[in-house]
Amino acid sequence: MTSSIMTETMAPYYKKQASYQDKRYTQNKSGLIEPIIRHRIQDSIFYKQHLYLTNEATILPVITQHVHFIGGTDSSNRPSVFISCLFRMLELKPSKETITTYLTQLNFNEFKYLTALTLIYIRLVYKSEEIYTIFDPYFQDFRKLRVKLKSPVFDLMKIPRHYTISHMDEWVDALLTKERVIDLILPRLVPRMTLVERGLVTPRKYYVEQEEVKEGASDDDDDEYVSDSD
Repeated sequence: MTSSIMTETMAPYYKKQASYQDKRYTQNKSGLIEPIIRHRIQDSIFYKQHLYLTNEATILPVITQHVHFIGGTDSSNRPSVFISCLFRMLELKPSKETITTYLTQLNFNEFKYLTALTLIYIRLVYKSEEIYTIFDPYFQDFRKLRVKLKSPVFDLMKIPRHYTISHMDEWVDALLTKERVIDLILPRLVPRMTLVERGLVTPRKYYVEQEEVKEGASDDDDDEYVSDSD
């Protein structure tokens, strides 16, 4: 009798933690974008005019011609062109072969925002081990990217600044380390060390260390060099 009473009184403390629902495995990938932002995108003029009837091929000219910065929503909650194109990509669910084409078979320098858009699509949809493997080469990508601020920042001359400058490697790092990017909650990632222990991913290479080794080797060569005039 006493044990049953204690069980009833302690029941609230035995509640299980709410399970995490990974939306990457849902059939409708557009649900990865929060409902409020999703509805605003669908109601926007840009989506109705340029994106509504696009497919995997016809969306490319829209991205390359209209996307000139990275951004989510502004202070008035109006969606940017970048997040609108991301939403359409989630609706289309391109095949992995198509995604690879977006990354590798297009002009490297000219279509950098297509690369940034494809990377965040991969971050939202792909598995953790695939994300680490695809993202690794882009830590050596230093192309400049314009990022639109949610609200303007005023400098000392009282001039509003609506954009800031970032780089592709910083964009990749943000996708891997931050919980929220451009007003989107990113799905959880399995820690890289866990995947390395399972043999699914190779350890991350730190290119700074490699450069230091090369510089050290060049210094040693200089020390060993003997001038003809000695």
